[in-house]
Amino acid sequence: MILSSFGVGLSYGIGYPLVSLNFEVWGAAPWLTGLAGSVPALAIFLLLPVFPRLAGRLGAVRAIVIGCTVEILCFIAMALLPGVVPWLVLRFLMGAGIALPWLVGETWINTVTTDARRGRMIALYSMAVFGGFATGPILLEAVGVTGWTPFLLGIGGAVLSVVPILAAARLAPALPQHPETSVFGAIRLAPAAMAGAMLGGLLEMSHFSLLPNQLIQAGIGENQALRLLSTLILGGIMLQFAIGWLADRLDRRRLLVALALVVAAVIATLPAATAHPALLGPVVFLAGGLLVGFYTLSLTVIGDQVRPQDLAVANAAFLIMYQAGAMIGPAVAGAAMSVWPDHGFVAAMTGGAVAGAIGIARLGRRHPGQQA
Repeated sequence: MILSSFGVGLSYGIGYPLVSLNFEVWGAAPWLTGLAGSVPALAIFLLLPVFPRLAGRLGAVRAIVIGCTVEILCFIAMALLPGVVPWLVLRFLMGAGIALPWLVGETWINTVTTDARRGRMIALYSMAVFGGFATGPILLEAVGVTGWTPFLLGIGGAVLSVVPILAAARLAPALPQHPETSVFGAIRLAPAAMAGAMLGGLLEMSHFSLLPNQLIQAGIGENQALRLLSTLILGGIMLQFAIGWLADRLDRRRLLVALALVVAAVIATLPAATAHPALLGPVVFLAGGLLVGFYTLSLTVIGDQVRPQDLAVANAAFLIMYQAGAMIGPAVAGAAMSVWPDHGFVAAMTGGAVAGAIGIARLGRRHPGQQA
């Protein structure tokens, strides 16, 4: 499942820059490029409420195979039908396709792992997904975005998602065909984790989208700003196992609150670190690890609190909340930067992290959850 998750992240990570760079070559308006970046998340957001029932009827293995097949067909169609309008439609379909292996993968990991090792296992899963996501742009930089090669790399990621699953088909968990709880009802099963997922999506995607812009406004060169974005992603991958290790030894909901407060403190140091180049890299690396930690830790809390028969709908709700934060965060951060160019980004991100910590703490007290 870990290797399959790397393939999912790789296919996902190739799709975004492949589309945005080709749109730039074609002279597409910036709002169209932004729309192309949003439609996969929109597809995931719209379709996840019905996908747990669909995955239950298909079975875990078949659902992953079908979702990855949609990805493969869309990459082939993109190569054969270059153009803004066809690619917008195909990116929506790709979002729908990737949602199935993403949902089933999270449910699979949370179902088969034991509570004592849950944090570390989900950390490995997160490292695989985000590692694949980070590898995609690196491969595109090496091969370019023209010709069949980048599309074949995307297809390769989807194939990599399928092969290990077929080999381990007999280990696949059973998914309920008729979940007792709706996706939106599942939010109440682990509200603190759902808030953590939304906060994670908000903070992660804001940094992935706008950190280079913030650094350039602060006087950092464009090339260095892009390298620091890579540093952020590298931190997000490298520090997850440490967060998972802590999650297996400490109270996970309290750790989620502490994570939000530490994130706020680290982000608040960004202006000072910008003035001291030796500090900037370590601060950004640490920030990346902590930001992705919301994904790891929130998913661990869901496995902690939700019954196995409700995990599919709870994981769908988790992804919906994460995508909601991913759609809201960059818009809010961008608006804050327009109003306050020098410090708007840091103020918005710090304020969001503190508000998230307060909300998670309150939800954790009011909803003690249930042990799975």
